Amino acid sequence: MPAYSNPETKLFRGLARCYIASKAGGLVLPHAMDIHPVSGRCNLDCRWCIGRFQRGQIDPLPDRLRDDGLLLALQKILDPRWSDLWPSEFHFCGCDSEPLLSDGVLPAIRFLLQRDRVVELITNGLLLDAPGMESVVARIRKLSVSLDVTDDGEYRTYKFPEHGESNDGYSRVVESLRKIAAYRNEDHKSKLHISVTFVATPETYEKGKWHRCFQDLASAGVNEIRVRDDLHETFGPPVQSLKADVSEIGKTIPGVKVRFISPEDPYSEFEYCRAPRLWPALAADGCLYACAHTATSEYQPFGDLLNSPSLFELYQELFQCRRRNFLRVEAIGCQRQCPSVLGCHNEPSLAARQLGRASYA
Repeated sequence: MPAYSNPETKLFRGLARCYIASKAGGLVLPHAMDIHPVSGRCNLDCRWCIGRFQRGQIDPLPDRLRDDGLLLALQKILDPRWSDLWPSEFHFCGCDSEPLLSDGVLPAIRFLLQRDRVVELITNGLLLDAPGMESVVARIRKLSVSLDVTDDGEYRTYKFPEHGESNDGYSRVVESLRKIAAYRNEDHKSKLHISVTFVATPETYEKGKWHRCFQDLASAGVNEIRVRDDLHETFGPPVQSLKADVSEIGKTIPGVKVRFISPEDPYSEFEYCRAPRLWPALAADGCLYACAHTATSEYQPFGDLLNSPSLFELYQELFQCRRRNFLRVEAIGCQRQCPSVLGCHNEPSLAARQLGRASYA
């Protein structure tokens, strides 16, 4: 068995290493990559989903990356010839879609685990009970599940498509989390962190029900519960007491971090974008996009991974001096908005402050 390089498990430090190397003129592969194996398709129809509104506004990419294409792409990314430069983290997610609709995700996760990569799965959780899924997911590093509601009735009303057939969506998700946590607890090598996210709207929030639900999730083995209220635009004003309620509930549930996530202010004023070097996304067409926010047909990819020999050779071609103009924001055509973790690397003064506090030893 080859001695694969150990991945960098600290996200910000990994990004910082790549930033410094690229600024110094070095060629580095990205620390983290998002994988969007499905495009424009979801098994749910959550009323507050941003992607739900986007699907009808732009033409989707191919609805899924063919299963053998996903493995082929990962083989090109983790080419044994360049193992010292391998990306550390892989996030299976989607701008507007459910990644587990792709049958290729499970073998892809196995492939990455065999190479000691950090894997995160971001999902609505309804398909976590597929055969073989629970025991494999128990071995990844991060699982994030969007739940949002507190019982099967609300699940039918707010999350299932209008003519959905299932009546037990909430129960299915919680039971899957319970089984995954049980597998994790049996495997002493597992470092899985399970987080569950909630979007609070005036129609779905009721403090007593949320408190009982959070207790159930704690008993199921969830490590963290995150609540936000900035995605509810069509549901009226936010719940004024939400932040205080979440803090109060969290104090009554030991062993689980319960927190309110304030909306992030994106960085929007910078001339150059380093996201393609630091954190690109592989989309359903087999191409690489500047970041997770641009992995749709609304934007242009910067490289065709499936038709390239390897990720290293693709980066070598793209990021030599003759192609540096590519990193101008206006050339990428994105919205000039970055989440804070990545955006700070695009604004020189912010990057200097952040990197000055980081350790690279």
